[in-house]
Amino acid sequence: MNQHDADPTRTERQTGRVYNRRQLIGRLAAAGFSAPVIASILRNTPAAAWQSTPAPEGTPSPEAILASIGKDPRLISYSTTNFGTPLELVESLLVPNEFFFIRSNGPVSVDIAPETWRLAVTGLVETELDLGLADLEAMPTRSITSFLECSGNSRGRFRPEAEGTQWGNTGVGNAEWTGVSLSAVLDQAGVLDGAIDIVTQGGDFPEMQRGLPLEMARNPDTMLVWQMNGAPLPAPNGGPVRLLVPGWGGIASTKWIVGIDVIDRPFDGHYNVESYVIINEAGQVVRPVTVMPVKSVITSPMPDAQLTAGPQAVAGFAWSGYGGITKVEVSTDSGVTWVDAPIVDEAGRLSWVRFEAPWEAVAGEAKLRSRATDERGLTQPDDAEWNAKGYQMNGVYEVPVTVA
Repeated sequence: MNQHDADPTRTERQTGRVYNRRQLIGRLAAAGFSAPVIASILRNTPAAAWQSTPAPEGTPSPEAILASIGKDPRLISYSTTNFGTPLELVESLLVPNEFFFIRSNGPVSVDIAPETWRLAVTGLVETELDLGLADLEAMPTRSITSFLECSGNSRGRFRPEAEGTQWGNTGVGNAEWTGVSLSAVLDQAGVLDGAIDIVTQGGDFPEMQRGLPLEMARNPDTMLVWQMNGAPLPAPNGGPVRLLVPGWGGIASTKWIVGIDVIDRPFDGHYNVESYVIINEAGQVVRPVTVMPVKSVITSPMPDAQLTAGPQAVAGFAWSGYGGITKVEVSTDSGVTWVDAPIVDEAGRLSWVRFEAPWEAVAGEAKLRSRATDERGLTQPDDAEWNAKGYQMNGVYEVPVTVA
């Protein structure tokens, strides 16, 4: 599947097919959505989004798109819906909201007013719920600092080239998220015996459904969040409310969430069994994408930088979905020798850390590397496991520089 195939309405746009409200209701019902979820999608979807029409001529420039959604024009454009954060420009542990990357399988942003947003909780529950933002805000709220990484981040480093958008090290960010634990909502609904998965419904298009094991859904750190870095969650990043599953590939953290359906089986929808799965060289599906592996990247100096001999520093970020980072090492000779790189900023086991190691640079060519180890003792490998869709690239990143 290529990046265009991830948009389920692509063929409809090409043929110029238009869905009115009644046809959309029928389409949702045929897909198996319950009446409350259908009502929530319709209530929260702008009228223009009920229609699939040909893309207009003269597609706006990336700069125009970013300006229209309140994002920094320095974000790196991979398409009209995917924009990466140049990490070398991140100056603090938290990535500012306007500088946070965007990864969307459908629209780059969905306009849902906070006062009209609703969440339907259905399926194997004692009491089905229809919640608004005020209902969530009345529950015990908490804040956590966590990284969020696109499952295909750094895909462009795979050789041979893997299928999909050729992301650099730009599909990742770190933020403080505020909301309520999903378990509190599930407890209010009363999950019945026999429940296996929850299925989350995004408000961007009907097919945006993702299954999450009930055990993970009940993790206290799995949250429904409506604030990011102390401000209302921006629409391009899933506002007014999104799911956050810390440490898991970003596809698990459903943006613009409008429905939660509790089911008695593992979910077998497209984004669980066809896309976001690891496919090996033999073409076999090995496993779904879940927890993101331990990883680090050097953000300073940049590749091919021209440096002066003498005191320099090698700095960057490290993170792991399996636990907090306990050690980062750097090498200036392509991995022949390694030294510890002090962690200079951190914010808990769900957050990435910033590292910085002093380096006495001598004239000549140098190849800089970093590798991280997390609290489970997992260490970043030299080479990541190649897979057809290019997910979870965490191989050691090398930065060539010249010292004069």
